Amino acid sequence: MPEHHHHHHHWRDRDSYAYRAGQPGPGPNFHRLRRNTRRGKIAGVCAGFAEYFGWNLKWVRIISILATIFFFPMPAIAYLAAAVFMKADTDLPPQTDFRDEEAERFWRTFSTRPKATFSELKHRFRALDARIADLEYAVTSSEYGLRKAFRDLERGA
Repeated sequence: MPEHHHHHHHWRDRDSYAYRAGQPGPGPNFHRLRRNTRRGKIAGVCAGFAEYFGWNLKWVRIISILATIFFFPMPAIAYLAAAVFMKADTDLPPQTDFRDEEAERFWRTFSTRPKATFSELKHRFRALDARIADLEYAVTSSEYGLRKAFRDLERGA
């Protein structure tokens, strides 16, 4: 009797995509708000915010110090809470670099301004769709066939 293969048995495997679907994971977006312990002075909170939003780390530190001086104790409490609740960057996979600058820009704006990223993607796809429609029209028009026939005649003559 022929062996019957079931292709849907792998959904129970813990390593399969179906088992992990919907769970947060590294995915293609390495741009996450985390404490940057490599560049941080105390707990890496300022360095994490600077990296996430693309700000200058020196200015983030200066503003956080000034905020602590003028609005004590709220900024200090917020910093401590962020240090406790923000994940550290030490649990990231070793490969956390984007493949190119465009990918980094995409994921940075996706994380911070998803509506702007969606709008940009929508416009890109509309432009691509218009180009494809133009190509389809050119290829399916009678003029294309006529030009091709003339080219073939010129080559043969």
